Parts: sequence; C-alpha cells; structure tokens
Amino acid sequence: MKKIDLHLHTTSSDGNLTPKELVAAAKERNLAAIAITDHDSISGITEALEEGEKLGVEVVPGIELTTYYKGERVDILGYYIDWEDEALLEILEKLQTARKGRAKEMINKLANLGIEVDYEQLQQLAGEEGVGRPHLAQLLADEGHVASKQEAFDKYLADGGPAYVDKYQLLPKEAIELITTAGGVAVLAHPGIISEVEIVEELVQLPDLAGIEAYYPQHSPEQLSYYLRLASKEELIITGGSDCHGSNENDKLLLGTLDISTELLASLQRAIKSVDS
Repeated sequence: MKKIDLHLHTTSSDGNLTPKELVAAAKERNLAAIAITDHDSISGITEALEEGEKLGVEVVPGIELTTYYKGERVDILGYYIDWEDEALLEILEKLQTARKGRAKEMINKLANLGIEVDYEQLQQLAGEEGVGRPHLAQLLADEGHVASKQEAFDKYLADGGPAYVDKYQLLPKEAIELITTAGGVAVLAHPGIISEVEIVEELVQLPDLAGIEAYYPQHSPEQLSYYLRLASKEELIITGGSDCHGSNENDKLLLGTLDISTELLASLQRAIKSVDS
C-alpha cells in the first residue's frame, strides 16, 4: 500500500534537503504524494512540483505559518494554496524581513556577550529565505563558540535566553484567513506539542479551520485517539505527516515513516472542491 506524508520541510526553511532532493527521496520510499510545508516560505514549491511531475510523485503546494496564541507557539498548515497570492506574499515578505532583523538583533546581543558572529556568514548558511535561530545555532557551533547546536540554544538562544529576541507574531486566525484567501485548506499542526489541551479545543473552534494533524511522530496512541475523536466531533479533516527536516542527528530520515493513508489526501481534495463549488 502506498503512503503519503503531508508535513515536510526543505532548504527553503529549516530543512537540509533541497525540494528536488526531497521529492527524489519520496520517490525512493514509494510515496504516492507529499506536501511541501516550509516555515513561512513558498520558495521551494515550484522546484518540488517540477521534480514531482518528472518522477511521478504528487506534490501538494503548502506552507506552515508560525503563529502565537496565549503566549504559545501554534503552527498552522496550509494545503493547496495559491503560492502566488498577493496577500500571502505580502505577509511572507513581512515575516522574512522581520526574521532578518531579529537575527541581526540576536547577533548584537551575542556581541555584547563577547561572541562575534558575522551576519553575512549567517545569511550564506541559511540561504535567502530562512534566517532563524537554528541557523545561528549552527554557525555558533561551526565557529567553536559552543560544542553543539543544542548548547547554543541552552546557553544563548532559547526563549528568554541572553541572546533571545522576540519575533513578529501572527495570530492563528490571521494565518487561517491568509490560507483560506489563497484558496487553501487550513489545518492545525501537531496539536500534541501544544501545552494545554484546552488551547487546542479553543483553536479548533476558529472560523475556517478545516482540519487537525492527528498523525504525528510525537503523538502518543492516547493523543492520536483523542484527536481523531475531536476531529469527528468538530467535523474536521484529519491529516498527518512526519515533520521531516532531512536527516536528524541519528541519521534517520523521517520521511514516510508514518502509515498515512492516501484517503487523507482525498479528504483534502474534497475540501478544496467544496470551497470552489
């Protein structure tokens, strides 16, 4: 039975496989379809679609928008978006500009702590689209300021750390509206990593939220069962994905490691048709 994976990242955000490489890896794993859902970026979609057409892998154009609700990070997935939608592109440009400004502020804070990091090197490491804390942590490790990326977060970059800088915050309802306006289907990502189940129960009431990512590597069997019941109760689409960012520290590629049925993709497609009709 062929499987799908609807939550994947590339070098267009914080993944370590290019869109082309990711599609090729999906082909090797005999996946029927994948979704490109880079953080706050659509720049990998065209390359992935072109490679998917060559290799016979269906590629769903998507995105994962970073939002905040009651002081907690909440990610919203968007599927089958029009990645050339002007309103979406305008917000993404604002997010990327804020991300770069934030990186420069963190570098200034590090300098005040006696740690010199060059922004141009950081930009080169991250690429044009995705400057963020993981890239800064990697640069700190590469230059010997810390022993590992994790140590960079623990000592400097974690929330509230000495080099931490708040980021521009999009609200979940704003992200859902952007995705819907761009013709897509909005889905609450990995609810199991949200600290309070009450917050999840509030979020699923938001207008135009169409689905919930029930299948996720970090969800326990009990959580999965709960989210499936919640989806049924609230008439939400069920989705799932590995949240693969490429090979992790244990050299394991999460791509396609969950048993996610193609029927979930069919549900997304039906949702798109119902919106269009």
